Amino acid sequence: MTAPETGRVVVSRTDGRHWIQAGILLAIGGGIVWLGLSATQESPRLAGCVFGGGFALLGLILVFRSLPEPVVNELVFDASGISRIVRGVVWAARWDELAAVALPAEPGRDDSFRVVLEPVDDRFVERHRGLTPVAGGAFLVAGITLSVIEAGRVREIVGKHTGIAERPVTPAAPEPAPRSAPVPRSAPAAGFVPRPATVPELDHVSIHVNGWDRRKVWFFDFAMAMLGIGAYVAGEFGPSGFLHTVCRILLGAVIVLGGVVHAFEFNTRKRELRADLRLSNLGFRWKTYHRKYELGWHEVAELRLLTDGHLEFRPVDLDFPLRHGDVENLALSDGWYRLPRPLSPAAMRKFTRCVPILLPRQVVLTVGGGAPPTPITRGAT
Repeated sequence: MTAPETGRVVVSRTDGRHWIQAGILLAIGGGIVWLGLSATQESPRLAGCVFGGGFALLGLILVFRSLPEPVVNELVFDASGISRIVRGVVWAARWDELAAVALPAEPGRDDSFRVVLEPVDDRFVERHRGLTPVAGGAFLVAGITLSVIEAGRVREIVGKHTGIAERPVTPAAPEPAPRSAPVPRSAPAAGFVPRPATVPELDHVSIHVNGWDRRKVWFFDFAMAMLGIGAYVAGEFGPSGFLHTVCRILLGAVIVLGGVVHAFEFNTRKRELRADLRLSNLGFRWKTYHRKYELGWHEVAELRLLTDGHLEFRPVDLDFPLRHGDVENLALSDGWYRLPRPLSPAAMRKFTRCVPILLPRQVVLTVGGGAPPTPITRGAT
């Protein structure tokens, strides 16, 4: 990062190249291969070539990844204004277009800050299309966060050209609290500190997002079993010749096809490839091996399931991206957010059947672009 004394601050998130890691892996791989080849027995030679070749292959992969020019990802503050650079200049705003700049911290984190621009007039949005609107007519610089040191340097250079605003993040609508049990009169009042009541989870359902329809798998197994038994009987007890050969080939194809189909179906249930959607009367949770998104219904205004299986939601207010920076990669251009993977047909049927029972009344549900079903609020608040 450039120091503010130079009149320019560059917050860079450009991915670096991997020459050092590639060199280390290639050196380790070459050393293991050399030790293996220098051995007198055959098994150490084979092990050295296999393990050394694996390290060398990883090093070569990093070399090929480092050859292309890295994509520039920077946020620049200079004497002319603020500019965002991703594969070229995405947008640039002059200082005279801004009334103030705010650097609010992400909720629950004191080491990560966002950049919020407060424009002078309402025509700012017509000139700048690469920003995310938030509450109060301000705009969020999406796709980048600042550390504590970077936020301090940015405040210094921004203070020379425009104002620094203290902008608190609008809190989400509070969860409806359950009725608290009456306190007995005999209970002592001294030293009693009431704790905030939380809504209990009354019911939930887990949906395997990329799961296959088990009924279709069972029908496939039944059909393959009948076809395989018929081919075996015809080939074993039928006349020899062309029919015997065809039945043998058909039996082998049935076995191979069944194994391939079950291998693909098994992969969807593995922990590394499985995606789960957990719905309850409190909210929903999307979980995979690498990511986890959790959101309460009190922050969701609308929920819709498209015909292609994509599940989208619209937050209740514009300050949602300031409170949940982890879902920024799910944002669409129209204010909606889309979950990463589409639901399989089996998951769509289970979602359509279960979500009206768990969804609160204030959340509008639309399935397939049609009229929203009538929610059955069994204990949902």
